[in-house]
Amino acid sequence: MGPFDILSEQHRELEERLEALVSEEGGEGDLEARTRELAALIQLHGRLEERHLQPLILRFEGRDRAREELEDHLTLGELAEELEELTPGGPEWLARLTALGDLLVAHMQEEEAALFPRIATCLNAREGEELLRGLASS
Repeated sequence: MGPFDILSEQHRELEERLEALVSEEGGEGDLEARTRELAALIQLHGRLEERHLQPLILRFEGRDRAREELEDHLTLGELAEELEELTPGGPEWLARLTALGDLLVAHMQEEEAALFPRIATCLNAREGEELLRGLASS
């Protein structure tokens, strides 16, 4: 398993949690708990990418691309926090969930289709191992 596999697995987990909210299975209390879980996972994943991936993006992709990634993470975190504050299942909650889902899916697709492969080609074996260890230990 490579370092980008870890991040991609987290993306799948985020997608599953998002889909569970979109399908609105269970009661309101269940929605509330799942909303908190999704928000916590978004925050954790964002911190992980910012800590381990961001320096590589800055190094290989440049300041503008690194800023875009940080802005995506900031917006995802803000939307997740707003979602937690709203009544689960309500119209505002659904609007935030839709916005969060759209941004999250676009962000993950761009990373997996373009960013991860570009960075992977730039890393030497030692750097790849260091990234894997850092991601696995976080």
